Amino acid sequence: MKYAKQQLAKFQQSPLVIDEKLDLQYLIDERFSDLIIKAPFVQVKGTIKTLANEDIILSASVHADLILPSSRSLAPVDWSTAVDIHETYVADEERLQRFDEDETVFVLEESSLDLDSVILDNLVAVLPSQILTTEEAAGADLPTGQDWQVISEEDFAKQEQEKKEEATDEKQALDPRLSKLDDFFKK
Repeated sequence: MKYAKQQLAKFQQSPLVIDEKLDLQYLIDERFSDLIIKAPFVQVKGTIKTLANEDIILSASVHADLILPSSRSLAPVDWSTAVDIHETYVADEERLQRFDEDETVFVLEESSLDLDSVILDNLVAVLPSQILTTEEAAGADLPTGQDWQVISEEDFAKQEQEKKEEATDEKQALDPRLSKLDDFFKK
């Protein structure tokens, strides 16, 4: 849903009320196909109001059911979220100076407000850094393949410690006749 600035100018007295189910799949495929597999349900409820100085205020609540790839195996995982959006849009960068740094203010691009992009950007901002299937979260074995395997951080640290201990043992077991060579390479 894209709204032109002129179209939104009509909503100074009373705000534009939005209560829509959005289809964001085309935008997901275009911009975030590596982060989101599918968005079967995205519901947005809110208002858009234009102030007398032509600033546009968006207040919306978004509920989304998404299918994300597991961060471990890339298997599909169902995930739901609710996001509240409160953003202000201004016509040019000079108007940004009037706002505090902690306020969410953007310059309106191409004299239109692309609600689909705004909602998708806010959804991507709240995606978890790690998402696991129920089996993976329950401690199922980590994925493996031919000549490779995924290991936990604890196992990795343990392997590194063992390598250090082996290197120390090898150094102590150095043939005394070669000890002079060991000192040569330290210089």
